Order: sequence, then C-alpha cells, then structure tokens
Amino acid sequence: MRRSPRPALLAAGALMLGVWGPAVPAAGQASVPVLAKLTLVEQPVERQDGATSWRQAVEGQPVRIGENLRTGPVGLARLELPWMVLTLSPSSTVAFPDEFLLSASLETGRVVVASESRDALKLVTSEAAVRGKGRAVIRREGGRTLVSCLEGRFLVEGAGGGVWLDGGEGTVVASGGRPLAPQRTPEPPPTLSLVPGRDPVYVAPGDPLELHWSSAEPAFQVEILPVGSDYVLIQRDVGPPPARVAIPWGGAFRWRIASRDDRGLEGRPSGDGQIAVELAR
Repeated sequence: MRRSPRPALLAAGALMLGVWGPAVPAAGQASVPVLAKLTLVEQPVERQDGATSWRQAVEGQPVRIGENLRTGPVGLARLELPWMVLTLSPSSTVAFPDEFLLSASLETGRVVVASESRDALKLVTSEAAVRGKGRAVIRREGGRTLVSCLEGRFLVEGAGGGVWLDGGEGTVVASGGRPLAPQRTPEPPPTLSLVPGRDPVYVAPGDPLELHWSSAEPAFQVEILPVGSDYVLIQRDVGPPPARVAIPWGGAFRWRIASRDDRGLEGRPSGDGQIAVELAR
C-alpha cells in the first residue's frame, strides 16, 4: 500500500548521499561494497542479492555490487551514487554484476541516468553500452536499445562502432548492429497546451485526473513530481491524449510530458503543469 503523503521529499537535502549513515550489512555481506542507496521506492520494487529469492525493497536500503533490482508495472525506484542518480521506471530490471569493470546492466525497461560532475557509471544492455555526463534516457524493448541524450554528451557503443550524442539527439541499436547515426529526438508538446497548466487543478487523493496536451506524435511518457523536487513519483508510458492519473498523496505536484516518435525515441520533457491534491478536512 502506498504511503501518504511524502513530506521528506520536500525537505532540502534530507535524502542526499552526504547524510548517509553507516550501512549495516546483512549476514554474509560484510565484504561486499555498497554501490548505491535506494532513496525512493514506490512499490512494487524487489531486490535480489544473487543468493536469495526476490524480496521487497525498502527505502533507505543500500544496494551492493552483485545485486539486482526490478520494478513492477507501477513501481519506481531511485538510486543515488556519490556522483550520479539512476531512476528505474515501471517494469524494469537492472543488475549490478560483480565484475572487474563496474557497470549496471539494463535487462528490460527504462532508466534515466543523471550525472553532472563526471561520467556516469557505464550502463550496458545486450545490444549497447552507454556512458557519458549529463542526463540520458535508456530503454530496452523489442530486442533494441534506444538512447536519448536530454542534456550533456553520451557515447553509445554497439557492435562495430559507436556514436556520440549531444543534447536533443538519440540513437537506436539493434542486436549485433552499429548504433544509428544521431537522430533528432521529438520536440516536447507545447507547455501552453498542457491542461492542467499554470493554474493548478484541485483534486482529492486518489481521484482520477485527466491530463491533456497537444502533439501529433504517436506515444508519450508522463511524469508526476512534487513541487520543488526532482524526484519522479509516478511515470507512465501512454498513448495520445488524454491520459488519466491518480495521485494518492496530498500536496502540491507538477506534471510534464515527453513525446516518443515512431522509432520509439523519447524527447525532452515539456514545461510543468500544476496539480494540487487536497486532503479531506
């Protein structure tokens, strides 16, 4: 069951790596180094350390080398490393293999990589390897890897070569193939077309809310975030407008929408629309 609401997300610095306490290792894990910390868990999210079956993940837990994470159809997880953030979308599986070269392996689904200070941890799929600095979306679906660079610069390598992506560019890598030459990612829907827009709509927790926007692209992805925070609380892949969401917490929220073209590449998100969820008096 979801928790309500999430005031910790609005406290500046409350969940940053700089305030991590010492991790208490489970039995047999004392020698396994901590790689990241789960700073957001929207269930269902499960973790596995290789020696045990899948079990429910808990916010605040360390993630160690050799562990795996997976999200359910509406689950979402945020992992923070000292130099980067990795956000797992619904229906995604990521592994952190115990290998000489540190990397993360996306088996299926979608992740967002954000690294401002230095190159992100290399993220690999069966088709590609991705590394760079900035913000990028990596998807693995239908035997292909799709990479969109939202900000910064990323190198995408496949069989026989690689390409560099700058902000607003993407590529597709098929099994055994070289990445396509950089493609322009689709433009976001106009922020002025978002409904609700700058003036917030007021709803009760859990009430369905219709989101509207204007775009000719075939597919989209919606994100819901708290006002004043970059923590994505809800993420959904959707078709043409409208889309329906239900926010279970009280508070002030913002939503944004990104377009996906007929290749499946995702573009930069739009500006924000505003949503106010009022608790019953």
